[in-house]
Amino acid sequence: MSSIYYYKAEENGPIVVEGHDVHNHGGFSQALSPAQTHNMSSPIIPAAQYQAAEPPGRGCRDPIFAILFYAHLAVVGWTAATYTPIMVEEVGEAVINVNNMNGWGDRRRLNEDYNDDVFAINFDATHLTMIIMISCSMAFVVSSLALVFMISCAQPLIKMALIFNIMLTGALMAFSFASGVMPLGVVFLILGLMAAYYAFRVWGRIPFAASNLVTAVTAVRANMGIAVYAYWSVIVLFFWSIVWALSCSSTIFVAAECNAQGECEESVSLVLLFLFFLSYYWTSQVIANVVHVTTAGTVGTWWFHPEEAMNCCSRAVRDSYGRSLTTSFGSICFGSLLVAIIQTLNEMIYRIRDGEDSVLACVAGCILGCIERLVEYFNKWAFVYVGLYGFSFMDAGSNVMNLFRTRGWTSIITDVMVDTVLFMLSLGVALLVAILAVIIGASMQVDDEATLISSFLISLLIGYGVCATLFALVSSAVNTVIVCFAEAPNEFHTNYPQLSERMRDSWRQAWPSDFNY
Repeated sequence: MSSIYYYKAEENGPIVVEGHDVHNHGGFSQALSPAQTHNMSSPIIPAAQYQAAEPPGRGCRDPIFAILFYAHLAVVGWTAATYTPIMVEEVGEAVINVNNMNGWGDRRRLNEDYNDDVFAINFDATHLTMIIMISCSMAFVVSSLALVFMISCAQPLIKMALIFNIMLTGALMAFSFASGVMPLGVVFLILGLMAAYYAFRVWGRIPFAASNLVTAVTAVRANMGIAVYAYWSVIVLFFWSIVWALSCSSTIFVAAECNAQGECEESVSLVLLFLFFLSYYWTSQVIANVVHVTTAGTVGTWWFHPEEAMNCCSRAVRDSYGRSLTTSFGSICFGSLLVAIIQTLNEMIYRIRDGEDSVLACVAGCILGCIERLVEYFNKWAFVYVGLYGFSFMDAGSNVMNLFRTRGWTSIITDVMVDTVLFMLSLGVALLVAILAVIIGASMQVDDEATLISSFLISLLIGYGVCATLFALVSSAVNTVIVCFAEAPNEFHTNYPQLSERMRDSWRQAWPSDFNY
């Protein structure tokens, strides 16, 4: 079959995978055969006491939002193709006129003046290019090795991440006080105390977070093909940013009747700016959430059908990506639009506040920031359900929250220790790649300081970007693991008994009142 969906048809009905029953009727408590039940080391998990609506067939979900998204892409492409030549022609003519007025001899003399040692910065372009190419390769290798490291050292990494938060805020506090910025130092002092209190409170739940992380990394490593789509999304975002920048600048250039010197006869419309910012944020969110939904679908297949999700280019990866761009694309566009609208409003308020220093704008920005975090939190779980079951966006959000409320897991899903670990590791990998780049440069007998500094900074950015992109898959996988563990723990125990035992023991230890498996 070309597409795979998992859903619970009714409260006491069968678990449906790919459109057919995979277990006998009777809910989760009868999901395993008598032989499998006898071999389990702990009691059978009780039946789920919730009811999830069945997805309405195999059609596209929320198609109107997919149509709107494609229409907006067409408009941005049309404006870029139409107005960019006009802007380039006018700016080019102005540059030619300036050159003719000043004369090429004057320009040569001006260039000679800049050969003074005060202004000259000499780069070894050949060595710098080679170092950057090697750094890219190293970033991929080190990031992949970090996944293996996370599996074997999950608990120490989480402990280090909690301590890292305290040390970072402490260093920023000390720097602020040393610089004489007392109010900022007080802020970092409060944040440091909060980080220390948080570490104290969650220290006993480290095995819980570690078990989630290990299971998620195992699923990602078994289906590393999703990393290809993740890196491809970065390339798509890069080229989209170029097209958007050309469209935005050229449209404003023409609409405001600007000249080559940046002087405009008309004021720039706030509505036009709002639409362009909305376009950029919306597309960026869609690109990121396509990867998130693809990861959720892949981990879901790994959870229920290990034989279809155990290699780099597995069917699970291909089909999940295909659904994200077809039947579930409208739902992705819908949820992404909600966040994009809030981000755009935040951007407009920031510009107003930056120009007028308005207290009201500052308060509005804080409120919108809180709303943005709430919507992103809702989207995170809703998109897991979109990837797993193919629900529409609103139905997915409603069902996943209903699942957590029924299970009593509303406090469990707020634990964010894993994200802290991933951020810390991303920084660590970035620093390691940057340091290796400098060592390689020194071994190539590159002795000019500018080239070495450039190698360090560029490699630092490359290392962080590559690692953060890969670890975003792990974060999505962790969320999917939590949802799947709430929905179908017996299937997990059947397919991965060792991982299941570790998760159940750590969850029971961390949440004895909420987790009763």
